[in-house]
Amino acid sequence: MKSEFPSYSELAVSEILQCEFYAVFLRNDNIVQIQTKDNFDCELNDAINILDSIKRVSNGNKYPLLAIYSNFNTYSKEVTAHIASHNLTKADALVGFNFAFILVANFYLRINKPNRPTKLFKDVDSAINWLKTIKH
Repeated sequence: MKSEFPSYSELAVSEILQCEFYAVFLRNDNIVQIQTKDNFDCELNDAINILDSIKRVSNGNKYPLLAIYSNFNTYSKEVTAHIASHNLTKADALVGFNFAFILVANFYLRINKPNRPTKLFKDVDSAINWLKTIKH
């Protein structure tokens, strides 16, 4: 495990579950946050582990999800289908900062049609503001 993520200790009210390419935790505003690192080639077993991490930090509760994606992440069709079908969160805000992410995320939203409110954002503050409108 590497520890190149920013410090989340001021935001986190749960354990911070950190793997090589992502970190997951429950924030003090009752939003689950996942953040990826650059060049994350997400496979199905990673997606399963991410969902297990969300379950763990949520302690059986449903919270909104803030997903912050770094550059050059890839996701297979199996991964996107698996992620779209889970029922662990109330809503998902997907945040990405480059054109490639926007293309992939729009494709995900059109093809996979997640079974919960899901929206794409280009900045974290807008995503958090939207998630705070979701009833906890």
